Amino acid sequence: MSIIKKIITFRPSFTVRILTGIISMLVMLSVCTYVAISDQTALNRRDTNFRARAIEVGAKVYAEQCARCHGLNGEGIEGLGPSLAAESFVGRRTLREEADGRVTYQQVMPSKRIQDIGWVGTLESYIIAVTEAGIPIRTSNVWDVNHPPFLDRHGGPLRPDQIRDVTAFIVNWSLNPLPDDQAVLPPKPGEGLAPRPTPVPLTEAQERGKQVYLQAGCMACHAIRGVGNQGAIGPSLNKIYTVAQERIASDDYKKNIKDQPPATTPEEYILQSIIYPNAYIVPQCPQGPCPAGVMPANYKDTITPEDLERLVDYLTTLR
Repeated sequence: MSIIKKIITFRPSFTVRILTGIISMLVMLSVCTYVAISDQTALNRRDTNFRARAIEVGAKVYAEQCARCHGLNGEGIEGLGPSLAAESFVGRRTLREEADGRVTYQQVMPSKRIQDIGWVGTLESYIIAVTEAGIPIRTSNVWDVNHPPFLDRHGGPLRPDQIRDVTAFIVNWSLNPLPDDQAVLPPKPGEGLAPRPTPVPLTEAQERGKQVYLQAGCMACHAIRGVGNQGAIGPSLNKIYTVAQERIASDDYKKNIKDQPPATTPEEYILQSIIYPNAYIVPQCPQGPCPAGVMPANYKDTITPEDLERLVDYLTTLR
């Protein structure tokens, strides 16, 4: 009983009280710091997961809004839009996990394009600025259409969060960028403003073939620089003669041609692709693998033989 009484009646000295208070405060601060660090680590991990979801959402926005001009894999499309996945545009980065749970980009090589045009901000800010407001002036003669504004308050189809998401998706290409020699690159500043070479005048038959191209609605799916609308469902026809030369020499064409003999000249290949479009399906279209059955298979019945000949004659001028 005396021990209990001593405990109850114990009166520590002022010094002991101070030391006890300091120790208690230090313990409480340590506990709070530990909890805060643990919570921050969890927040950082959630932030990393949120960024991953933003990239996933951005991929869908890109496929719906951007692939038609820049290619499904960011490789660019001749005459429509430059590559957004090229190493010279996105640079090269790696991922590093920090001690606090954050996963951060570590720049290995900066964007050369950003340096060339003198942009003082980040790659992300450039992509957002161009996507939101577009490019209001003609910066080169390579692209026939100026980049339009995509932000909803500028009349575009995207909200600010969607533009941030698609930016995250494009920047993520920097982890595994496309080699420049596999991409459609923009001209260096100033080079794209040089006058285009004067085109060789079309013959009367070729001019008629051009009108057949327009009247048959080919431009709804295909693109020819400066001619009609710029469709991006089927392959670009800007260099169809050169492409046809390469195609008929390829093993893929020789192995996969169906129900028709392989073409031996570019002219034969172009005609075959018009009147027998399902005989050989081109592997890649602007928005992904080319599907079968999309191109009408009745042009041999709806276009006269004479007009087909003129159309092929016109397309052979695209080299």
